[in-house]
Amino acid sequence: MTTSTMPVPQAPGRLVTVAVLLVASMTIMANATISPSLPGLKAHFADADGIETLSALILTLPSLSVILTAGLFGYLADRMDRRLLLAFATAVYAIGGGSGLVAETLPQLLMGRLLLGIGVAGSMTLAMAYAADLWQGEARARFMGLQGASMSGGGVVVMLLGGALAALHWRGAFGVYLLALPIAALALTALWPYARRVQPAAPIAGDRAPVGFPWSTFAFVGGLSFLFMATFYVMPTRVPFRLAEIGVTNSLIVGLVMAGVMVTSVPGALMYGKIRRYLSEMAIFAASFGLMAVGLFTVSQSGSLWGVALGGMIAGAGMGPAMPNYSTYLMAKVPPAARGRAAGLLTTSFFAGQFASPLVSAPLVANFGISGAFLALSVALLVIGIALGLRAWHEGSGRRRAWADV
Repeated sequence: MTTSTMPVPQAPGRLVTVAVLLVASMTIMANATISPSLPGLKAHFADADGIETLSALILTLPSLSVILTAGLFGYLADRMDRRLLLAFATAVYAIGGGSGLVAETLPQLLMGRLLLGIGVAGSMTLAMAYAADLWQGEARARFMGLQGASMSGGGVVVMLLGGALAALHWRGAFGVYLLALPIAALALTALWPYARRVQPAAPIAGDRAPVGFPWSTFAFVGGLSFLFMATFYVMPTRVPFRLAEIGVTNSLIVGLVMAGVMVTSVPGALMYGKIRRYLSEMAIFAASFGLMAVGLFTVSQSGSLWGVALGGMIAGAGMGPAMPNYSTYLMAKVPPAARGRAAGLLTTSFFAGQFASPLVSAPLVANFGISGAFLALSVALLVIGIALGLRAWHEGSGRRRAWADV
């Protein structure tokens, strides 16, 4: 059995709560922070071969590092001092992210993005593992919702700050990553008592965790999270160019539009615990894909700034309860000794979808244009949402029949 240097309290204190939330907020929008810089970056490296695709890949390239290293971080999180892992991850995050301020060549910029991804892999995996260990049952569902809102709120801040700095110079947005340093200092101070994950002596009420690792459950959740992120990330990778099509090129305005996506995701994340009282996890999955479909369809059909912004906000509303839903669904079925591994694998799925996003949208853009690509993806999302809705209805019918037979 692994133990911590101090017993884990039943209700973590406010400082611990804030620390875990801030670590989580570093992760989900790490790629999109420089979204407002994409047009300027593309112009600066206009002579590079394939810059059209590379400019989008630069945004999501950290996801490749996450894919390659999140599983390792998850393995280590179950077996060693998490404080050392957190210190390493946040240092690499700041160095890799901030390198864009001084990188002179495209290869240097790409290398910095790969380093950033290593930091993201560690910080997100650890944030998810800490959340699963320090909160249990319904308290975990509420905290996962709060964590999702923190990610979205952090996304709003970094998108606005990144947009404002990119308006001054396309490199400016890279300075946002240096915020990782004060966050790391706070987190290491607050989480100092928790060297390793505590393994409960007995199952805790509210957890449905089996003894073995639930690979079939992960296959479903991981595949679904991959599809969700692959389609959601067409927002930061393609919306700046969709706006340019209709004559909107100001980096600050682009940042405001992207911030709007995150703003509308906050209420759903904050209310996740209450939403779960009325909707099953499967129904939430279905609703999130449906809202994403409506949002992308709106972006595809709109010819104005306000229409594109509205579509982004609708898509953001779908993201709000979806992010905590993935974590809660999986962690409730994972044995305590494997929560780090589960966090690493789910992190891998999220960022594999982000990395694949420009690769998925590129051929659609080439064949149908940017608006046509948004339309095609909205149709695909609608089909997935309907399929999930049917599964949710079927599961609900089974539960109702079971209650009727009692």
